[in-house]
Amino acid sequence: MSYSTHLEDMVGEMGGCGRFQWVTAIVVQASKTLAAWSMLHMTFNGQAPNFRCSPDPSNFSSNGSDRVFDNVCTLANSTTTCPSFAFEDDMHTIVNEWDLNCDSAWIVAMITTIQMSGVLVGSFISGHLGDMIGRKPTFFLSLLLLVVVNVVAYFSVNWQMYAAVRFALGLGMGFYLTLQVNVMTEMVPIVWRARAVAFPAWAFEASIFALVAWLFKDWKNIHLATAVIGAPFLLTYFITEESVRFYMTKGRYKEADRVIGQISKMNGRPKPDTEKMFAQARLQVQDSHAPKAGYSVLDLFKEWERAKITLVLFFTWMTISYSYYGLTFGVSSLSGDLYVNMFLMNIIETPASFSLMYIVNRYGRKPVVILMFACTAACGFVVGIIQYVDTPHRGVITNVFALACKMGIAVGWGGLMVYTTELYPTVVRSISYGLCNTAARVGGMVAPQVVFLNDTVPGLMYFLSGGLLTASSLMLLSFPDTNGKALMDTFKTADVTLENQGGTVIVATPDGKGVIVPGMGVVGVKHEGFDNGTAGAPSPDDEREEPADTRNIDDNKQDNFDVMRM
Repeated sequence: MSYSTHLEDMVGEMGGCGRFQWVTAIVVQASKTLAAWSMLHMTFNGQAPNFRCSPDPSNFSSNGSDRVFDNVCTLANSTTTCPSFAFEDDMHTIVNEWDLNCDSAWIVAMITTIQMSGVLVGSFISGHLGDMIGRKPTFFLSLLLLVVVNVVAYFSVNWQMYAAVRFALGLGMGFYLTLQVNVMTEMVPIVWRARAVAFPAWAFEASIFALVAWLFKDWKNIHLATAVIGAPFLLTYFITEESVRFYMTKGRYKEADRVIGQISKMNGRPKPDTEKMFAQARLQVQDSHAPKAGYSVLDLFKEWERAKITLVLFFTWMTISYSYYGLTFGVSSLSGDLYVNMFLMNIIETPASFSLMYIVNRYGRKPVVILMFACTAACGFVVGIIQYVDTPHRGVITNVFALACKMGIAVGWGGLMVYTTELYPTVVRSISYGLCNTAARVGGMVAPQVVFLNDTVPGLMYFLSGGLLTASSLMLLSFPDTNGKALMDTFKTADVTLENQGGTVIVATPDGKGVIVPGMGVVGVKHEGFDNGTAGAPSPDDEREEPADTRNIDDNKQDNFDVMRM
């Protein structure tokens, strides 16, 4: 039995989902307000108020009888571009702050893309940083960065400075989005992992942003409000602990023991005996195949099975992110009130996320992700097609199916987050999740540009989303499910094949030796690449306790192999 299996059992001994886990989850989910609002700023800040050409805006009265906001970019009876504009005063965004309309309208989409490129860079860096210095310091560095940069944004003097600010905010969001799942899930029981990730904090907090935008209607004050909301969460640094799994993979057993004691105390449980787990961990370190001190993104591609998983997930995350942010940043293309649409487009994720807590445990991670991708693709095709159908109900149909798309994406992405964290061991979990987040930001960078083009080619955004989601669903079909499997901490040191041989199981190693285990009801499995249950490795409850009949293999190697019983 590996030390990671001991640790899974120990989580239950420490109280399972106790007070410590609840406090950690509340800190992460509540602080998500800072990241969600920062991400969504451009859904309001980039809106274009109605305008009219006005050679002398100072002499234009918005309350006069000649108040006609026709959104025409040229002078009257001329093809000459208007030198200046007068805007309707119902909102104050960066568009009327710096005249980013007409020939300069592309700048708004570019600023959003710059923001998402910052998220991309932040996701990539933070994955390595989280596995080098720890989950906790990297997580709180993201909060500090978001608070400080939101204050700086308030003082932006031109769009160039604001674009740089959006990139810095993107860095902070990349850090946050990469680490928040690991902070929540690495010390919770298996059944609670999906629930912790799927809780719809983002959806609820994003819907509140619509209310904040409606109240302030001013991009500067929205930045300031975001910083004020986020600052108190910096103090939670003192009530948050580092991941025990991180300490174990680094050989820092004293610190791991201290955190285990803290968790047990906070949960009102006696501190479990950690000596057996630490002894097992030390044996793994002494073994020639023990995990090395440091890992990089290259380790995700060193074997074909690892590379296949990583490449498919890279494409899938890019697809789901493009679809999500295409809908989010394209909210102005929907019919009806802007603020109501912003609210609905986010709050619709709440029931979807609550349903995810149940269905990913009941039906499995992979089936739920594939089904949601397929349903979302179908709804996307409907929205794209309806743009070319002459019907008075086009606006209503578009809104309904766009909301259905957002609900499907919310469930699918939540399931994908859980699935991704369980497909990789602890030694590369932050790196792999960071890489997937990096891929997601590629999709997020493309989304604003496609939203911009969608005005010229109606339905383009939805057709592209439908096609990409369909392709992702097909590629995931060959993947194993991870539902109910224990999180593992290291790469598997041998490829293992389990075959049902008339009541026995042959566990084969690459050198031709093996272990023969008697017993019925064992399912054939091939386990390659990871020691994390991704191809049918057991959860702790499924491990066979009866002694094995060993043939042509050293007794001390039996613990290197897992057997799954149905």
